[in-house]
Amino acid sequence: MFDLKIRLINMLGLLTIVVIVGLVLDYRNVLKKPMRMGMSLAVLGITAGIFLTLSAVLPENDVFGRVFSNTKTTQKVVALTFDDGPYPPYTEQVLDVLKEYNVPATFFVVGKNVEKYPELVKRIADEGHQLGNHTYHHIDLLKANRKVIAEEIDNTNQAILAAAGIKPRLMRPPHGFRDPVVMEMMAERNLKVVEWSVMSRDWTNPGVDVIVERTVKGVKNGSIILLHDGDGITSQDSRMQSVEAARRIIQILSKQGYTFVTVDEILEKTEDVKG
Repeated sequence: MFDLKIRLINMLGLLTIVVIVGLVLDYRNVLKKPMRMGMSLAVLGITAGIFLTLSAVLPENDVFGRVFSNTKTTQKVVALTFDDGPYPPYTEQVLDVLKEYNVPATFFVVGKNVEKYPELVKRIADEGHQLGNHTYHHIDLLKANRKVIAEEIDNTNQAILAAAGIKPRLMRPPHGFRDPVVMEMMAERNLKVVEWSVMSRDWTNPGVDVIVERTVKGVKNGSIILLHDGDGITSQDSRMQSVEAARRIIQILSKQGYTFVTVDEILEKTEDVKG
């Protein structure tokens, strides 16, 4: 899942070791002046590399373009989001929980799954939830060229339109990864790029209690919560823990006075908050 990120970190780690060795040699006056200049450039390169890597993977980073990971508000509102579906029977179970508690949510769906289960996508829309684009094959967009990115986004938009009669206004890149090309192409399509401020890491199935604790302790006014009703296009792992965790998260946050809204609605709540 994080192959590119790991490769970049490994490369930066290797460069860091080289720079440290160089600095030690420089301290002992072993290096000549041209080598010292090269080491200085390497340090700058590492710093720039780390900055660009973090800009591509951190959900709240706006360096490459505006992303939405939460909203600043004094109102006790929170948005539940579910990724990687639709995926029976878990998407139906999540929808049943949301219906039971009269809670709206936002589903970032995978285009290939949409075409496979259009009736589920229609149910999501019919029950008042928001639909967002999560690419067609759930690919890492950092590894894709413009043509592939366009196909991933446009084919998913078309699939959602065919299934539910809705053209998405939101997209979430798989793993949250994006770069200037991704951001530019989303802007061309008038798609807001939505990340998250609370990540439960529920896809690892660490246990319901762990998912709930990770989520609830991170919630603030205006939080966007990341959960999963699906499993990409592989559709192999259970999402039963996520279903039960969603129920308990709703119960706990409701008791704490939070109101649940869609991503579109939470972004409308932005205020000038002092402090």
